[in-house]
Amino acid sequence: MAPVDARRLRRAIVFYATLAMAAISMAVATIAIGPLAVRLRDNARETLEHELAIKALAAEQVLDNARSLAQQVTSRTVIRERLEVYNKGGTTLTALTEFTRDKLADALTLSKELVGISRFTAKGEPVVAIGPYAEEGPAPPPTADRAVLGLRVQDARQFIVVAAPILSRDRSVAGTDVVVVDAGDLQTILDAAAAIGKTGWAAVVDVSSPPRQLMASASGKAPGPLVERLAARVAQQGKVLRDEGDDVVVAGAPLGGTSWILVQTIAADEATHQVDIFLLWVVVGAVMATALGVGGLIMVLRPLTGAILVQNADLECQVAELQQAKAELAAKSHRLALSNADLQAYAYAASHELQEPVRSIVGFAQLLQRRYGAQMGAEADEFIGFIVDNAERMRRQINDLLSYARLDYSEMAPEPVTLGPLVDEVLETLEARIKETQARISCSALPRVRGSREALARLFHNLLSNALKFTAGDEPPRIEISAQTAGDWVEIVVRDHGIGIEPQFHDRIFRMFERLDPSHYEGTGIGLAICRKVAEMHGGRIWVESVRGNGATFHVRLPAG
Repeated sequence: MAPVDARRLRRAIVFYATLAMAAISMAVATIAIGPLAVRLRDNARETLEHELAIKALAAEQVLDNARSLAQQVTSRTVIRERLEVYNKGGTTLTALTEFTRDKLADALTLSKELVGISRFTAKGEPVVAIGPYAEEGPAPPPTADRAVLGLRVQDARQFIVVAAPILSRDRSVAGTDVVVVDAGDLQTILDAAAAIGKTGWAAVVDVSSPPRQLMASASGKAPGPLVERLAARVAQQGKVLRDEGDDVVVAGAPLGGTSWILVQTIAADEATHQVDIFLLWVVVGAVMATALGVGGLIMVLRPLTGAILVQNADLECQVAELQQAKAELAAKSHRLALSNADLQAYAYAASHELQEPVRSIVGFAQLLQRRYGAQMGAEADEFIGFIVDNAERMRRQINDLLSYARLDYSEMAPEPVTLGPLVDEVLETLEARIKETQARISCSALPRVRGSREALARLFHNLLSNALKFTAGDEPPRIEISAQTAGDWVEIVVRDHGIGIEPQFHDRIFRMFERLDPSHYEGTGIGLAICRKVAEMHGGRIWVESVRGNGATFHVRLPAG
């Protein structure tokens, strides 16, 4: 046997051991780093979605603030009522403009972002334009259900334009307010979204036909087909989505209440640039650390990957905090509803407890009159009569107040109610009064409605009681009851031929404790307030048409059954 060359053997062992170590290290590195690389690159792209979701919430807040400013402008009662008067031909456009100008001018102080207000009539006629950037063009088509948002550029500045309907009491459109709000905050959000990298870009895209770009970051550019396709998908699914092209990553988020999509793009290689650099150094470190083995490689990767995961966790926490804030707002609204219910229960209990002392006052006053009336003289009898009459009036007010308090929105259980038999029952309760006044009442065929039978009985009882009460002289009352159906609604008409009501009191009579002629007619002033509450409980409304001396016609709109 030839002698073994120890030096050569040593070199061979070192060589093959080194080669085996390198092969094993590369295999282990490939198995360990491969899935991690995929995960880190995905996390880098998901970070774009999380950041865009936060920016979308901020943009929605800006749009909600613009809608809120528009609502504050349109809800000003005095100028809205004057606009309704014009629509009915009660004033001229010039007079309406002069009346509206000063009252809308102080609305510009609601916010420093509010830079222009324009008011238009229901026919689109311009009434007044206030502010340096007020809209002076034709009025947008009015819609009764929501405000319409738009964006425009003027003097190198971006503005949010809110066309808000001015609604009358009957929910019809009386006109339109076009409110112009500085879009600087929205531009700041877009620029911040575009600042994620050198190739970053953000824009607001309207997906309505045809799709168009409304507003873009300072590094803005025209949206490509990939952006338009993603925006259409986001609008359809209503959530944040991400898509990738050959060289770009795109994310989109819907802006609630609009057809607008907030989009953000970045070059694909820049989106994962930091991760790619990191992975390159890991591979280089793995090659250089062959002698250290797999354990050293994992210890190097663990803290670095942890930093990226912590960043994603922080973004998720921010989104969770915003959702918690929304939940707290909903809880406050719930507590407010409970508080209103407690106040209603308190009013009911207080009214109920007042009945006993009033009965005692009436009883003892009448007892005093029977036992000692002759001894105290005629003047004392008159005073006792005053006590009894006023106590009786207080008792009636308390009973009516109890009836009003019992009308509870939350406890109402709607059911189909046939109005014909219901009206017959109400007329039976008024039979004595009908015979006394020799009233003539005609009632056509009445349809079914959906609502509370008890509440509707109170409504008809109060309307018919008033028709029997407010008669013209000694003439017997004449009352006509009819109804007509229009779509999902039934309009009930109760007409009398009594003393009538002057137009300026048509709204006032539905308020609590309002009595137009207390010296000639008894009453508590609560009956028509109950009628209004019953109508509103059913989602409808009540109004009157009348002139003094020609009777009154009450209209009640209720949901069809």
